[in-house]
Amino acid sequence: MAESANFTEQEFRERLGKLRAVLKERQIDLAVLNAAVDLFYYTGSVLPLYLVVPLKKDPFLLARKASGQIRLQVFHIPLEEFSNSRDLTRIFASPGGTPEHIGFNFEASSFATVTRIMGFFDGGKPVDISMDLKYLRMCKSNAEISIQAEAGKIIAGFPGIAKKNFQPGMSELELSLKLEEYFRLHGNEVINTKQEGLPIAYGVCSAGKNSLTGSKFDGICSGRGVSLSMPFGASRDIIEENVPVIMDYAFILNGYHMDMTRMASRGTVSNEVLSAYHAMCEIEDAIIKNLFPGTPWQEIYELSENYAADLGFADIFMGTGSEKVRFVGHGVGLQLDEPPYLAPKNEQLLQANMTIAVEPKVAIPGVGVVGIEDTFLVTDSGARCLTECSREWMVF
Repeated sequence: MAESANFTEQEFRERLGKLRAVLKERQIDLAVLNAAVDLFYYTGSVLPLYLVVPLKKDPFLLARKASGQIRLQVFHIPLEEFSNSRDLTRIFASPGGTPEHIGFNFEASSFATVTRIMGFFDGGKPVDISMDLKYLRMCKSNAEISIQAEAGKIIAGFPGIAKKNFQPGMSELELSLKLEEYFRLHGNEVINTKQEGLPIAYGVCSAGKNSLTGSKFDGICSGRGVSLSMPFGASRDIIEENVPVIMDYAFILNGYHMDMTRMASRGTVSNEVLSAYHAMCEIEDAIIKNLFPGTPWQEIYELSENYAADLGFADIFMGTGSEKVRFVGHGVGLQLDEPPYLAPKNEQLLQANMTIAVEPKVAIPGVGVVGIEDTFLVTDSGARCLTECSREWMVF
C-alpha cells in the first residue's frame, strides 16, 4: 500500500468518498480543487495544478509541470498532463454530458481561475464548497492526530528556548528569531490561515503596549511587526523591564498546525497583570472540563464569557472596543483557523477527534495582552492536551 506523509492510500480514498457524498447531496456534478490545502488533503501532494472530482467518473489530476514528481507522490489518482486549452477541452469532455453545477473552493480560488475553468463547461454554474471542505477535515484520523501530537511536543519546547536565550537589551525581533530558529530546525512550515492578505510567517512575540496594536487579523494580538508592509509579529523595539511579553506561536509539521501561547517578562510584573493571567488560566481549565463530544460550540464561548464576567474581566476579555474578537477557540489542522469555532451562533456539536486551540486572553489598556493558549484533542473521555508544558509565568 502506498503511503504519503503517514497517510495510506486507503485513507485518501475514504476522504474522496466522503467528498463525493457531499457533492451528491448538494447536487454538484463536479468539483475542481486548486488550493494547496485541498490538494494535499486529498492527494498527499501540493504539486498538481488541479484535482478534478466528477460525481459519476473517477477523480483525476491535472498538471503542466512536475509530472514525474507527482507520479512518485500520488498513487491513487491518475494524472492527466496538458499543455494548452485544447488539451483541457479534450480532458474535460465527458460522455456523461456537460456538468450543470461545478464546485470550487471560493475562499482559495481567484475569480480568474474560476472563470477560466468555467469556460470549458458551457452553461454550467459555479458553486462554493469552501465550508464543506473545511467541515470534511474537522475530525482528524489517527494518522493526522499522530502528526499533530508530534508537533505538539515540539512547540511545547519553545518556552525553554525563550528562557535560555533571552538577554537584557534584546528586541522582540531578536527573541522571536531565537524561537523561529528552533521551529525551523524542527521542520516548521509557513502558517496557512483562512484570511486573505495575512502574511504571518510564524507567530507573535510582542511586549507591553505593542501587543495591543490593532490590525485586520481576527485575533486579540498581532504585534506591530517590522514595517507597514508586514504589520504583524515582532517589532525591533527593545523588550523593557516589568512589562508582559506574549509569545503566541504556531508550529506546522507536515502541513498540520499547533497553536500555543505563553507569557513572560523581564523582571516582575504588576499584581494586576498576574491576576489577569491566573484568571485566564482558570478559564482555560473550565473550558477543558467541557470539551466533550456533544457540547455545542457556542456553549463553550458563553461559559468563558460568564467566567470572565464573574472574575471581573468582562470589558477586556478577548479585546476591547472594535478590537474585541468574538471567539475563545478555533480548530487547527491544515490551516491555523478552521472549524470548529468556539464562538456565538454556532450550534454545531463538538465531535471526537477534533483538535482545538483554546485561547482565553485579555487586553489590559495601556499595559498589553495577557493570556494562555493550548491545543487540545477532543476525545470521548475528555480533552487531551497536545501542547503540554508548564503554564508558569516566566521571568527572564
